[in-house]
Parts: sequence; structure tokens; C-alpha cells
Amino acid sequence: MKTISIEEVLERQIPIIDVRTPAEYEKFQIPGAVNLPVFSNEEREIVGTTYKQKGTEAAKELGISLVSPSLPDFYKRAKEISEEKEFVVYCWRGGMRSKSLTVVFDMMGLPSRQLEGGIRSYRQKVTEGLEKASKEETPFFVLEGLTGTSKTEILNDLEKKGYPVVDLEGLAAHRGSVFGRVNLPERSQKEFEARLYHRLEEIGDTPYYIIESESKRLGNIIIPDFILEGKQEGTRMQVHAPLSYRIQKILNTYHPEQHIEEITKGINKIEKRFSDEERVDIYAALQKHDFATIVERLLIDYYDPRYEYKAFENEGEIINLTYQSLEEGCRLVQNEVDRLETKLRSEGEKVSL
Repeated sequence: MKTISIEEVLERQIPIIDVRTPAEYEKFQIPGAVNLPVFSNEEREIVGTTYKQKGTEAAKELGISLVSPSLPDFYKRAKEISEEKEFVVYCWRGGMRSKSLTVVFDMMGLPSRQLEGGIRSYRQKVTEGLEKASKEETPFFVLEGLTGTSKTEILNDLEKKGYPVVDLEGLAAHRGSVFGRVNLPERSQKEFEARLYHRLEEIGDTPYYIIESESKRLGNIIIPDFILEGKQEGTRMQVHAPLSYRIQKILNTYHPEQHIEEITKGINKIEKRFSDEERVDIYAALQKHDFATIVERLLIDYYDPRYEYKAFENEGEIINLTYQSLEEGCRLVQNEVDRLETKLRSEGEKVSL
């Protein structure tokens, strides 16, 4: 049986098959891996219980009896996934599940390899990569602004143009508010860190990073300390847009008419933050499906005051940029980033001299 290191897998970008349960795969997987589970979620629990109660041999016998009928399907699926080219198989730590299938595939003439150390080797690679990034002294340009000022769209525009943007909300699949998970997938801390690692690798050597100003948490995701420290010390570009623009932007992003139940739950979570009068107005608007009024009240009475309070946590220089449209906002921020980069390079040249 042939094995392969995680470094070679990532470098060569060969097809990857994850043979863990669907539940394990859903929580965390190597990017691009296709799930071909040896056991279902329930079967793995049964095998685990058998191992604890009756020992290794009994668990092996049970495992073989569960897997054997599915071997023809495994072969067919692996052949389709790999297109008969070399591929890699992994489980949790390079144990029996991936070893067994790799041997079977090899016997059937499919060029497969087992990943050394399983997905734990990939997790270690991610952890080491982020640890390395945390020791670098790369400065941050930080985009700030009230809710609805199109910060994400501006960052996306810069990223498409090749700027070193780290879109934390995109990586976390969370918009950074009590409604932040509406119409977005659930994402684990491990998956977020893996996506962050790959984005930093993709950017490579850079004189600076561009991020949006975020709190320590984005839903259930914790932002690494080195990014929070970079945010607090970084150069701050604070963007401003009219209230009417912000309301329409939020309506276009969240489509509240399609997610009434989730929006209602979000309002329920924060209703104690409002006065009795504000609460009556919000729930009356909710009953009428008057989402523009709801957004306006949430901005004025909840989000804007919270943002103004949080803004004092950062220490860097503030550059204010005001615009009336997304196109204007993208242009102003890009011009400012270009100016800051020129200044940064100039200061670096003076230091080297």
C-alpha cells in the first residue's frame, strides 16, 4: 500500500476521497475532497460501541460485514471520482478505514494512496501555517463603517482586482450580526481556519493585508488574535453612506421577505435592547411585513449606537470616505489603498537605506 504526505497532496492537487462518516465530513474536510463514507453515522457508532464492549476483533468482524456488500459501489464511485487517475484516500488519522479501502482499490487496479496521518495531518498543516502568519509583522488596512455601507462588496471588488483582501465574514460564512447567518451555511472553527490558511497562502508575500473591522467573534467563529491585534493597530478607512442607501443595501442582501421566521427570531433575541415604544413600532412593522421600517429602526436604535461604541477600541489613524453609490465607494477606497501602499513602500525604502 502506497502512502502520501499532506504537502504532496496540496502541491499536486490530486483527487481526494474522504471515507469518514457524513457527519465528520460536514464538520471539517480537506478542500475539494469528495465524501465516500465507509460507514454511515449510525454504523460508526455501532462499531465504536462493539469495540469498547467486545474488543478489536469483534469490531473488525462487524466492520467487514457492514462494508463488504458495498465494495462494488465503492469501486464504481472511486473510479468516477478519480477518472482512473491517481487519487488519495483519508480518514481521521490514517487508520483502518482509509487503509482498508486503499488496499481494495489497489487490488482492483485503481492507483490510490493513503494520506499519512489522515485529516489530522491536514489540521496540523493549517495550525502551523496560521502560527507562522501570526509571527509576521504585516500591517493591516482596516475598512470600517456602519452596517449597510457595502463594506463586503468593496472588499470583494478589491479582491477581484488582485488586492490582498482577507474577507473574514466570507471565510466564516457570517455577516457579523444577530442576523449574520441568515441564508448562509453553518461553518465550524476548523473549517474557517482552513479557509483562512489557504487565503493567506494564496496571497503569499505582501506588504499589507486589507480586512473589515470585526469583533472577536463572528457567530460561533473566533477570529485569531494576530488579526485582532493587526486591526487595532492598523490604518482605518472609515466609510460613510446615506441612511436610505444603507436600508436598501440591507434589504437587497438579506431578502427578509424570504426569511421572515429567521428575522423574527433575530429580533426576539435583541428586543430587550429597545424601549417599549421602539419595540411596539418594530413588531407592528413586522406584522405588516414593512421591512424597510424594521431595518431603519434596527440601524438607528441598535446597530449604529453599538458601532460608535465599539469604534473606540481601535487605535490607528482614521481616514473618512463618504460616497453615494457602490461604484463611488469602490473607487474611493481603492484610491486610498493605493495611496497607503505607496506611502508604506516609501517608508520601507527609507528604513532599508
